[in-house]
Amino acid sequence: MKKAKKGSNSTVKPNHLSNYNKYRYLFIPIAKLPNNQYDLLAPMAKRYTNFYGADGHFRNIRNSELLSFVRDEEFANFSHDALARVLQNPEQHTEPSIDDFAMTLELSKRTWKRMQRNVELLKSKVEVEVSSHSGGELEHLYKRQRIFKFKNGGDIRFHFDPVYKESEEDSDTSQNEVRRSSRISTRLSQLGLRSFRIFLGWLKAQSSGEYDKAVRFNRKRGARGTTSGAYVTRLDFELKLYGVPVPFLLTRDPHHMSSTYSIWPEDVSHALTETVYHGDIAGSSHYAVYDPLLKLIGDRTITLKYAKRLGPISKIERRLLSSKDGKGGTLVSALIPNSNARLGDKGKGVQTNLGRLECFSPRLYQHLPDELAVKVARYKLDGVWEHLGTRERRQLNKALTLDSNKIAVDSDAIERCFFKVIDKLYWTIRDPSSVEL
Repeated sequence: MKKAKKGSNSTVKPNHLSNYNKYRYLFIPIAKLPNNQYDLLAPMAKRYTNFYGADGHFRNIRNSELLSFVRDEEFANFSHDALARVLQNPEQHTEPSIDDFAMTLELSKRTWKRMQRNVELLKSKVEVEVSSHSGGELEHLYKRQRIFKFKNGGDIRFHFDPVYKESEEDSDTSQNEVRRSSRISTRLSQLGLRSFRIFLGWLKAQSSGEYDKAVRFNRKRGARGTTSGAYVTRLDFELKLYGVPVPFLLTRDPHHMSSTYSIWPEDVSHALTETVYHGDIAGSSHYAVYDPLLKLIGDRTITLKYAKRLGPISKIERRLLSSKDGKGGTLVSALIPNSNARLGDKGKGVQTNLGRLECFSPRLYQHLPDELAVKVARYKLDGVWEHLGTRERRQLNKALTLDSNKIAVDSDAIERCFFKVIDKLYWTIRDPSSVEL
């Protein structure tokens, strides 16, 4: 089989270089992937990406072509092995990373003004464009924001100048983000910890000790849920699964039904699920399972033609929205084990809980009748039940109980894998100069 010729990734827009940070192998044509199995991966990618539309959504897909894809034993075995390697030995077979991140901290107007006056100092350390805006989608919380856009990828949004309402003092804010004068948010998987460290080091230098006071240990006992200390309000962990098309990624949360589906097109008889959310997407921490390649096509980062040269990829995210879980946020000092022990905290640190999801083998389709296999591929495991008759329900339940259709997950190994990232994040925030990246 003829291999792709060596060439540049010219169909990727230069203003989206941040995606190179996020997906290490994504923009390398299949023929150039390390240790790739080109003869199998290339035809699988070709047939799967044929389901894509140029608008970044799945096109209308006939039952016969969907069944032919999910019933292909070679494809299913390839994706099964890829899934098993990541879920059972993540420290060797995945790239643990954090996607969206946000934290709130207490800084004064004096620091905000110094940040504006001394921005050239930041530019001397890293290539970055800085612009000022209104609060945008958070203008109900903050009047202003500065956006720091880094040439190497990613951006940081610094919200400040809070909006205070007279009724806030009497309102119940236990379910809301703990209010601070300042808020920092970014997509770390695109930005990278190095750029984040440079930014925080510069911010610390402008604060005359305010930064250290905000992010270091909170010495007041029982401080969780109060206005003391800096809080992480969003922390998204992601598992990237190369060689696993979305129809082959069958997941279930034993604690929650999937609350929301993104299915396209609207004619569900020809649809294919693009995103599954396990848990309450609006009100609490949850999981998201989706194909990031579709999103890159949708926002015009890459073309459909270029996507067809790439290998399939799926992603599982654990989105910790502690500001919506009744905690108001997680103290920075409680991110890693024992860092907050002196405050009476048990010091367990943050857990990803990625291992809680049940994952089923793509080989499951081999054990289902044709019509049932197509329905599972279209609607996924939680969404399919409303489309099933009594007999089909029994057939699916029986298939799901077979050990051969399940993929074991090493939860402890996943936590160990991600702890290294959490630990680096913690020290990057607490003392930017101490982290070697």
